[in-house]
Amino acid sequence: MISKRTARRKCREHEREWNGFCVDKNLKDEWLARLNDLQALELISICEGHSARQTGSSRRSPHIKLRLKDPLLPGVARHWDEHKMAILEKVNALFQTGSTYVHLELKFKLRSTTSRLNYEENLLVRIHARQPKVAKEMDPVTCDWFEQSVDRVEELDSLIALLF
Repeated sequence: MISKRTARRKCREHEREWNGFCVDKNLKDEWLARLNDLQALELISICEGHSARQTGSSRRSPHIKLRLKDPLLPGVARHWDEHKMAILEKVNALFQTGSTYVHLELKFKLRSTTSRLNYEENLLVRIHARQPKVAKEMDPVTCDWFEQSVDRVEELDSLIALLF
């Protein structure tokens, strides 16, 4: 029998436990399950936005952040030039709407430690709602943004899984 994972920390007032993680209370289980079931991308952060935060805080707006899964990372730099236009066109078509902006970031990191030189590659996708969350509970605009964004992430994930 698989044991249920429990959160490492106590969830805050605006959070609940989901599969061993503290997540914002109003995020639907369906969205979390779908984002955790992607083929190529791994969910690293999701936030419903927090209306109580001060103006200008990036945490006021809902967001979804993903990275390329580890098994696909070794080929991302080598194949980037041949696939970048397809990925950029898909990202633009899916996410560059009036309600959303997206950052796609390909990172190369070279780090020297005392014993050796480490090289890392990473592909990050950051998706943000332009409209900050205005209500404490999940408002219809924010709910609709998540519904559409999860659909769009799945479509992008399918393309990336085919390419890499």
